Amino acid sequence: MPSRGRAVLVGVHRGFMPWDAALTLDLIVRQLRRYPRFLIHPGLIKFPFLFNFHTKLGGMVACQDNADRVLEDDELLTIYPEGIRGAFGLFREPYRLKRFRDDYVKIALRHRAPIVPFVTVGSAEIFPIFARLDWRWWIRWTEWPCFPLTPTWPLLPVPLPSKWHLKFLAPIHIEDRYPPEAANDAATVSAITAQVKATMTHAIDQMLGRRKSIWFGSIFDDENPVY
Repeated sequence: MPSRGRAVLVGVHRGFMPWDAALTLDLIVRQLRRYPRFLIHPGLIKFPFLFNFHTKLGGMVACQDNADRVLEDDELLTIYPEGIRGAFGLFREPYRLKRFRDDYVKIALRHRAPIVPFVTVGSAEIFPIFARLDWRWWIRWTEWPCFPLTPTWPLLPVPLPSKWHLKFLAPIHIEDRYPPEAANDAATVSAITAQVKATMTHAIDQMLGRRKSIWFGSIFDDENPVY
């Protein structure tokens, strides 16, 4: 994680509630004294509590102007490229990555910012989604892709306990390899997107392979990452 200067942080969001973003923010603030800004889906500010929660922690509605302003100020911009659908995956495949949108690559190229992938294991278990309802009124009002059903939501909307592991991967310095004009080259953008996704998939698979329990122990006992 760069101690100064601009960067685009690219993460994986699970559990449909934004606790993983909040804990990522807390970790970066405590370790680096930096305050990343998160681009969030408009549906996450439809509820009074979530609106206050997100905006007070620096959440910004996802749009080009907000992204540009953060990077022009040499700050950290955090994006979840799976979009909101990544957070609503069924629990039978909790950590299988969905299709990545490539907007974050174009933003990073235009602003000559490195891409810093990070992955979280444990967040999918707090609200394991076992069914999704196509409730049209709910979808129109919230802009969520479905109405999720979990062991506690919606009757008792509290997260289940789980041990979380968060790992920041090596920065991908695309600013050293490509000019800003590469943001207009579809082949280049697609190749970088595939590289980032493959890197994150590999890291998640390794972390899941080392995890012996959902609730106990650390997969980092033999490593020294920032976590």
